[in-house]
Amino acid sequence: MCTALNKTNASFHYFGRNLDLNYPFSESIIVLGKKRTIEFKTLGKMKEHHCIYGVGIIKDEYPFFFDCVNQYGLSFAGLNFPNNAFFFPEEKNKLNLAPYELPLYFLGKYKSVKEIKEDLKRLNIADIPYSKDLPLATLHYMIADENECIVLEQMKDGLHIHDDIFNVLTNNPPFDYHKINLSNYMHITNREIQNNILKSADLEIYGKGMGAISLPGDSSPASRFIKATFLLNNIDFTSDNDFNIQQMFHVLNNVSSLKGEIILNDESREYTVYSDIYDTKNKTVYIRSYEDSTIEKHFLTKEEENSAELLSFKVSHQPSYKNI
Repeated sequence: MCTALNKTNASFHYFGRNLDLNYPFSESIIVLGKKRTIEFKTLGKMKEHHCIYGVGIIKDEYPFFFDCVNQYGLSFAGLNFPNNAFFFPEEKNKLNLAPYELPLYFLGKYKSVKEIKEDLKRLNIADIPYSKDLPLATLHYMIADENECIVLEQMKDGLHIHDDIFNVLTNNPPFDYHKINLSNYMHITNREIQNNILKSADLEIYGKGMGAISLPGDSSPASRFIKATFLLNNIDFTSDNDFNIQQMFHVLNNVSSLKGEIILNDESREYTVYSDIYDTKNKTVYIRSYEDSTIEKHFLTKEEENSAELLSFKVSHQPSYKNI
């Protein structure tokens, strides 16, 4: 399970997510410099490309991004989509990309969602594993920039491309369901409510926040979609960048999972392994792990951007505290 968010206006663009799993990851902030060659299974080598930075793991000197952004702010996240995601065999005259290659290709080559749409017409997310011991993750994807946000879902009936005006993505069911389900919550408001049931009755408001009664609070994908959409599109954002970053983390807090909240059949616990926010205008990623609520940040330098290296910076999983 996971939740991804995109928030933008004329002065800022934030992109972020919760990564929810039932096992820990030794994730790092990874920087793939512009001059570092990328190898694709069917496309050969991409020797020069945009710089990509984000969160993931490195295996055999190859980056596997869970979420990432390029130097121009084009953003990507893969979220769990089990039993629905489907990968076809390699097809002739198609753009055949393995799931883990999607962020490398699209963020490496393009600056905006608008630019990638032509390639999406011939995209085949192919059943091409990286290696025998690394199976493909069953995912769907959010791709966004400061102007657009889309969702890619490849299922047995083909590739579906959705305009995501809500700027939120969770997990199953498919995106069309989440759009319909939102209609059940059109009445929710962050304002004081009025008596609409019987005008002549002497009904009083007995507490704050009653306009959001029935807003889901459980950790199911459908409920997280509703709650994240309501919060992201109703809370305050200002010209204060630090305030806005905290607001984005507060939204993610409201749809995060605690250890023990979700127990799977094998007795494992699914929880929010990490939460991150990208400030794409300032080329900075903020991240915190389940174990360490201190927010760490990494700013993309010009040297890193133009590097031929694959750089890695470990994320803290040790609790830390500030003395006052």
